[in-house]
Amino acid sequence: MKRSNACRATTSWMFFAATAIFLVALTSVQPRAQDAGTYRLPLFRHVETGTKAPQIASDATVRLLADSDFPPFSFSTGSGTAAGIAVDLALAACTEIKLRCEVAMRPYGELADALERREGDVIVAGPRPDARVLMEALATRPWFRSLGRFAVPAASAFAAGDVRSLGGKRIGMVKGTAHAAWLDRYYSRSTLMAFASEAEAQEALRTGKVDALFGDGLRLIYWIAGSASRGCCKLLPGAYVDRNYFSRSMVLLVRPDRDDLRAALDHGLDRLQGNGTTEKIFNTYVPLSPW
Repeated sequence: MKRSNACRATTSWMFFAATAIFLVALTSVQPRAQDAGTYRLPLFRHVETGTKAPQIASDATVRLLADSDFPPFSFSTGSGTAAGIAVDLALAACTEIKLRCEVAMRPYGELADALERREGDVIVAGPRPDARVLMEALATRPWFRSLGRFAVPAASAFAAGDVRSLGGKRIGMVKGTAHAAWLDRYYSRSTLMAFASEAEAQEALRTGKVDALFGDGLRLIYWIAGSASRGCCKLLPGAYVDRNYFSRSMVLLVRPDRDDLRAALDHGLDRLQGNGTTEKIFNTYVPLSPW
């Protein structure tokens, strides 16, 4: 299904065992009600002010490819149209740099091959930008990174999720995940309790079997804001970025012969951050602040 495109917030950083950990955190796949209030989004990208948009070699329609089942970043709605944070950002970036763009949704496994066969020009959401992918595509600068977050019971007196605050406390995690490995590395002073599934770990927090739960920030946001949590819990202030463990960079992947397009899209993403569009898009899809 194809679709055509037509503040600054304060950020605090903490450093932990030589790994820079950026304080940050997500909630339902459906767009957020516009009257539900808004939060401020930090300036995630470093932007050189006064730069001009790069020239594009062709004025042909740019074909955007997106994973059809990767909410909240990209997904097909009930009516079959493309939606999601990455989709909306890419289309808005196209508008900023005056490009005609359209979105085609594909299963995850077909995206890289479609780009290689030049059936599309840009992958806006899907493959992780690892070394193999980056040999076959050009990446924009990241516009977001996946984050870790602590959740605790709503009545909890915990004010932070640092090592000292959670020392001796029971922390739940999903067995075998990058989040579990991170806790094993840094939270040895706590009692770490591994569960076989995310649902089991969440239920352990809801029923008081653990004092805190650590996992993907966006997934925790959706759980806390959804009905499954029964209003049991809240997020601790601040989220964590660690690229060696769980922090995946969200980028646009461009055909390797289109560096001009990559540069133009980077310029468009910078403009979106500066004019508040990125903040509005996140508020549409994410009911609680990722940060």
